[in-house]
Amino acid sequence: MGLIIGGLVVAVVGVILWIVMGKRAGKAAVLDLTDTSRVTDVNENYQSTLNSMGPNSFTHFCEVKGQAHADDPLKSDLAEAECVYFSSKVVHEYKVKERRKDSNGNYQTKWVNKSETVSENSQWANGWGVKDDTGFIAVNAAKSEIHTEQLFSNFEQGEPGSNGGLNVKIGNFSLGIGGNNDYKTIGYRYSEEGIKVGSNLYVLGDANDRDGNLIVSKPIDKKQPFIVSTKSEDELMSGLGSAVKGFKIGAFAAWGVGGILVVVGILKLVGAM
Repeated sequence: MGLIIGGLVVAVVGVILWIVMGKRAGKAAVLDLTDTSRVTDVNENYQSTLNSMGPNSFTHFCEVKGQAHADDPLKSDLAEAECVYFSSKVVHEYKVKERRKDSNGNYQTKWVNKSETVSENSQWANGWGVKDDTGFIAVNAAKSEIHTEQLFSNFEQGEPGSNGGLNVKIGNFSLGIGGNNDYKTIGYRYSEEGIKVGSNLYVLGDANDRDGNLIVSKPIDKKQPFIVSTKSEDELMSGLGSAVKGFKIGAFAAWGVGGILVVVGILKLVGAM
């Protein structure tokens, strides 16, 4: 009976993989079927709708391609790069002594590696958007699928402090910790990702004036994707294609294994009768 239940569980996993595959394939189809709009065309359509139907009436699912732009860009914490968006993180890696019981019931003291995030910061520049050869359109990236580029990555062990601890200073961060016989700092891992001003962007979303001004934001229809990406459309399509293939293979493999387990389980039950 256990084999039959196990086989059914594996088969259910296959169904889940097939559903996920379908969603990825659907997203790929949307990217493939949506034509690229020039910013000036989106603006002209908006003005036409505004003149004929009034405000809060325009909605147009589209993709735009251009460069990330902001009149007042941000300076990222670590790379100090001019960005329309950045997300920085500092992770403290350390060791602590822990008493653990072994298989014989005896307690042993071991050093155990651990980590904790000690600082996080994410920001979007005000009024940022996409600029192509024909104009500019603002973007509200809230709840979007974001693909960024790495701006900074570094690991610092730190220098001995006055009390046997460690002090670390890099960029806008300064951290330190005192020494302890049961606690050892390994170091601090710094990472930052973002979208630099001038980076090529692919944006797929809903151009609308629901908030009073023309902007690209998350579609009301939850089935429509909302993507803000430093990857090109071809790169996104390639990634989705690979994911669809992988999930499809995984689903068929799960169904095959599940079927074998169910058959073996049934044969064992019949043989035990």
